[in-house]
Amino acid sequence: MQLHTLEIEEDVLSACSAQSVLQHFYDAGLVAISGLYTPQQIAQLEMAFQKALEQHIQAHGGLEQLNKRAFGKNHIGFFPPLVPPFSNVEFVAHPHLIPLLESLLGADFICCFYHTNTAYPGSEFQPVHRDHPPLFGTSLPVPHPPTHIVLNVPLCDFTEENGSTEVWPGTHLIVDSPAQATVSLETRAAAMPSIRMNVPAGTAVLRDLRIWHRGMPNRSARPRAMLAIVYQRACTHAEPIVIPKTTWDSWPQRVRQIFRRNHVE
Repeated sequence: MQLHTLEIEEDVLSACSAQSVLQHFYDAGLVAISGLYTPQQIAQLEMAFQKALEQHIQAHGGLEQLNKRAFGKNHIGFFPPLVPPFSNVEFVAHPHLIPLLESLLGADFICCFYHTNTAYPGSEFQPVHRDHPPLFGTSLPVPHPPTHIVLNVPLCDFTEENGSTEVWPGTHLIVDSPAQATVSLETRAAAMPSIRMNVPAGTAVLRDLRIWHRGMPNRSARPRAMLAIVYQRACTHAEPIVIPKTTWDSWPQRVRQIFRRNHVE
């Protein structure tokens, strides 16, 4: 099994292509789209990211100190500053992704989480986990529509050597019974098929936050990094982030509407 990837050609997302993305997302819980970003855009962002990553590591006393709070050895997550190139419209709310997210989350969807995930060299296995549980826990016996979707944008080629994320397609539709909820996902996932997110740099991967997944060991010499931007239904709870006023003023109205629940300073 491989990660389903749709390629955007000539900067056009047809209605047929959009329907294919949505159907695969509903079925598998994730889908990849290539062609949204140019190599130059990704290279510029990757350069800014490496600088921000090293500043984050130094500011927290090095990897040893970060690992005391990390979810898995050498797995680093931090909030980058929402300034260019991180705040560029193509990254915070790409025009091709907005209609897809509206179909999945409703026209009034919001974003209050702009984060990063890095498997630093020497990283180990994370536990199998969900980023967000079903809204009603074990009390609703059927899966509900998507409420939280993360956009992952790899800033380098993702391979098995450098720790491409392992995911279990379709698990976003699993609703635990009270008995199942007492068994670790690690144990349950061992009997189920998984895939690796082996995609080129700049691929946009939309993933339902309920899907089972884990960070993997990075055996290469370079950090394996990606953006992690979460969009969610407006009716769900969100912790605000800080957006510089200069960034806010530079965004078009539709992007401001998506980020409306945050603090502008």
